[in-house]
Amino acid sequence: MRQPERFVCVGSLNVDITFPVERLPEEHEKLRCDGALISQGGSAANTAHWLARLGHATVMLGCVGDDAFGSVAVAALAAVGVDTRHIQRTTQAATGLAAVFAGPAGKRMVTSGGANACFDPGQAPAELFSPGTHLHVATPLAGIAHPLLRLAKSRGATTSCDLDLGPPTDWLPWLDIGFVNHTELARWLGTDDPEQAWNRLQAPANFSLVVTLGAHGAAAWNRDGGTAVPAAAVDVVDRTGGGDAFDAGYLHALGRSEAERLRCGLDLAAQVIARRGARPEAVEPACLCPSAQPHRHAMPAP
Repeated sequence: MRQPERFVCVGSLNVDITFPVERLPEEHEKLRCDGALISQGGSAANTAHWLARLGHATVMLGCVGDDAFGSVAVAALAAVGVDTRHIQRTTQAATGLAAVFAGPAGKRMVTSGGANACFDPGQAPAELFSPGTHLHVATPLAGIAHPLLRLAKSRGATTSCDLDLGPPTDWLPWLDIGFVNHTELARWLGTDDPEQAWNRLQAPANFSLVVTLGAHGAAAWNRDGGTAVPAAAVDVVDRTGGGDAFDAGYLHALGRSEAERLRCGLDLAAQVIARRGARPEAVEPACLCPSAQPHRHAMPAP
């Protein structure tokens, strides 16, 4: 697969409220923490953020409420160069929120999707999905994901999806790359082995299954076989957004070898989870994915 001229990311835009804690409170217990963080989040928006930071022409499709949080969410993406012209607004729901309880051992999250469910895929301009465009979908809502994946493939774009929708058994023909963590994969298919999973899905020849393996790294399987890359040791601070960053790093390296794609995804994810929040400012573009050089694409007209 070639390096795309443009990325279009579809899915959630949230505001994250992160509480750094070592454990969750007991019933009726008031647990105190130091330095709660209010920051921008949402899986698709996080991936769009990092793709833009890496120099790619990036368009965000999603929906926010007609409220202050929505304005901030859109402005934060625009500030790093994401094209936000096609983000929809609604008065029917508030901007999505996520409460994150995060520590070195892991995280727990409670979300209120709010306006994310109000996105109307029928309003997305078909011209966005031309050959040379890559569509990345990160939403658990099939009513949003399926029409756009189908449209993108019909117009010659390439596609990927963070598999929040479950096993893509009936929509694999619209998908080139599927991202999933090993825990979810085992829950769906009874195995976290990429080869076995790829075979059980009866995947078409064009499909690549990319599996993150936590501290063990990441692996991919496609018609050419499998590739695995170990993870470097990381002092984990907050795992929020690590998977979204991995997706961005992997997509950044499209056009390179499978091993380079996996390494770039792991590189970026490691830098994110070593800091607080899904989009830590301390990660500088010059340090992102050192295994692949940043791209500088002009934004094609939609």
